[in-house]
Parts: sequence; C-alpha cells; structure tokens
Amino acid sequence: MCKDAVMADVIVDRLNLRVTCVNHTEDITLLPFGRRTSPTMEDFANFLLSRCFPRERRNCEQLLGDLGLDHYTPIGIVRKTHGRQLEDYCWIRFEGEDLEYERDIKLRD
Repeated sequence: MCKDAVMADVIVDRLNLRVTCVNHTEDITLLPFGRRTSPTMEDFANFLLSRCFPRERRNCEQLLGDLGLDHYTPIGIVRKTHGRQLEDYCWIRFEGEDLEYERDIKLRD
C-alpha cells in the first residue's frame, strides 16, 4: 500500500514455497519486488526485513517487548507494525484487514 492505494498484491504459498506478485502501479519505487511477478521466498524474506527495525538496534529487546514479541522475526514484526516507516508512505495490509491510512496507519503529516 501507498497511503490507501494498492501497489501490489503478494500471495505467499508457504506449503509450496512460492511467492506471486500482481503489480498495480508502474512506479517501480513503490513495488515490493520491482517488476518481478514471481519473486523467491528469499526475496519475500528480504522485503519483510527491509520493513523492520534493525536486529542490531540498541533497544531491540524493548521494542520487541512493546510489540508483544519474545524474539526477532520479520513476519511477526511486520504483522504488528504493518511495515510502517517514517521515511515513506508505504505499508502492508494483510488479507482480511479493514485498515485505512489516515485512520489507522499514518505516522506523520
């Protein structure tokens, strides 16, 4: 997502270790895997990691505790934070969620 616009739909098949991506924009800077529509599980893992605070961050344990997590897992962190970052307006909405940028996600003006 970029604000309330869907940039891509990412489907992860954990059983068969496949990732499919359907892009909804031509702006490559807003796409999770560039123009690729069949990224690897490693690409997916790297994307999740890119939307997390660093494992080496000084207060990492405190941040994990604040999120209700007992260890560092990118999918766990992203499920809690929706991959929000101060540097951009992109975030991740998971299937079944009814979230809106202004109401639920926005970190800054």
